[in-house]
Formats: sequence, C-alpha cells, structure tokens
Amino acid sequence: MPEKFVYFNNTPDIVSSNVAEHIKTIGYTPVFSDNNIDLTSAECVNNFLEPYKDNLVGAVLSNPPVAGMRGGIEDTTDEMWNNARDIFVVPMLNITQAVGKIFMENKKGSIIYLNSVHAEKPIGNGFLYTTACAAVQALCREAALIYGRYNIGCYNIMRGIVEGEEKYFTSDYSPIHHNSEIRFPKEKLPEANSLNELCAFLLGGGAYILNGSDLRADEGFTLFYGKSGYYKN
Repeated sequence: MPEKFVYFNNTPDIVSSNVAEHIKTIGYTPVFSDNNIDLTSAECVNNFLEPYKDNLVGAVLSNPPVAGMRGGIEDTTDEMWNNARDIFVVPMLNITQAVGKIFMENKKGSIIYLNSVHAEKPIGNGFLYTTACAAVQALCREAALIYGRYNIGCYNIMRGIVEGEEKYFTSDYSPIHHNSEIRFPKEKLPEANSLNELCAFLLGGGAYILNGSDLRADEGFTLFYGKSGYYKN
C-alpha cells in the first residue's frame, strides 16, 4: 500500500498541528514545508512537492497568525499591505497552484483552507488579516470551479477561536473577543483538536459534494453572545 501524503504549509498553527497528528492514526503521512522553503516563490513550492507528487492526496493550508497583521484602516500603510500580501495571500496562491496541478494529473485530491470566521466578521483591529482571510475565501471558490472538474475538492473552513489563541484576537475597537468563552453556547472555548475529524472527512472522497463550500466551524461563536437578563437557566 503506497503512502498517502498530505501537505501542510509552514504556518505555526495549533489546529493544523493537531490535524496532522490525528491523520497519522488513519493512514496519512503529513508533509511539512519548513521555514527554509520560500512560499512566495512558485518554483520553490513546486520543487519541494516534486518527490511527493505521485502519492499526494491532500493539502491543509492554515492562515498565518493575526499578530503580525494588527491595526485598523487608518494605521495601515502600503508597506504593511504588501507585507500581508506576501506572507499570507501569495503563499496560498502558489501552494494552490502547485498542489492543484498535481491533483489534476492524479485526478483526485482535497485542498482544505483552515481559514477564519474573520473573512466575514471584522475583528475591529485586524484590517489586513480580515482582508487576507476574505481573499483566501475567494481563492477557494475559484479553485473549486477550476479543479472541481478533475475530482478535486476545495473546502474553506471558517473557524473561530480555540483554546490557546485568546491573546491573538483582542481588540480595542470591538468586544467580540473579550471573555470569548461566554460567547459560546457551552460557555467554553473549543479545544485545539476540535477540527481533527472534520479535516479527516474532507480528505476522503466522500466529501466531494461539499466542493467549494464555506464550512462555518465556530461552534456557534458568531451566533451566540452569552447570557443576559433576558434568559433564565
């Protein structure tokens, strides 16, 4: 039985790390590009993936940390905009093109974007981050149309905050992430491994009917705003 490789980009993300460990238990082999791989170079990405192309079945692509892209509209400069593009959007495009080409040749594959609810829900102090998340959302939709003809599924997981990420999403403009745990129906932050089984499912061929979908995986965060005097236990 040949190995089944799943590519992970080099973003330090606790959710994707958990997903990588989980899929090992069900027969996949995670492949990570380290920090020596220039993801802004399409050639570098293609060269890195070359040894795995015959048995590459999936890619799990997570967003870079929001910490490097903080600031409101009035604080954003051209330099900051270009930097956000280079560390966020350009790598996602290059990787999508590289794995898409391989998957088209293999006539199968899954591209999973571990994106954020902040593609649609402003943070209040993360203009560049939310703009880049929205760009990835659009990239997934376009990729689904192009690659879908080759039995390739593209999925945009719009995830919310999980345990261990509280410090990244605080904002001076919006209270959405203040005391985040009370904004979940369970009044508890989701665990970092909460998307393991969803990603495992999306890597399988049975998920193809969801091609191009935005999968809101925020455990009710954007629907629920905590208890108030109107409600009783």
